[in-house]
Amino acid sequence: MTSGPRAGNDDGRRLRRPHLILIERRVLTEPIVVETEPAGRRPRPTGFWRGTAFYRIVRILERRWERGESYLRVLADRGCFDLHRVTDVDPWTWRTEGRWELTAELAAVPVRRPLF
Repeated sequence: MTSGPRAGNDDGRRLRRPHLILIERRVLTEPIVVETEPAGRRPRPTGFWRGTAFYRIVRILERRWERGESYLRVLADRGCFDLHRVTDVDPWTWRTEGRWELTAELAAVPVRRPLF
């Protein structure tokens, strides 16, 4: 049973999102609060608070993990950003606590056709 194309033209072809070229505009080290979707083992970020302004995440462009850290490159409703999550371990209690930082503001330039 199929429900038909979710996003596409009348003839059934899927619409392609444009490729994005990202240019770093500003390097930042700013603490933020990230809102996540509560369902699932690894909750998906849905937005973040930067001061008193809320930025809704439209699309996660890139996700990368390292030991005790994770990096997200997101497209938000107010621009494109690099987010960094660090997990700190208390040496006495071994409790972990995560904190989020905004590390860069990016400019996104859409490109309709492949470059190569």
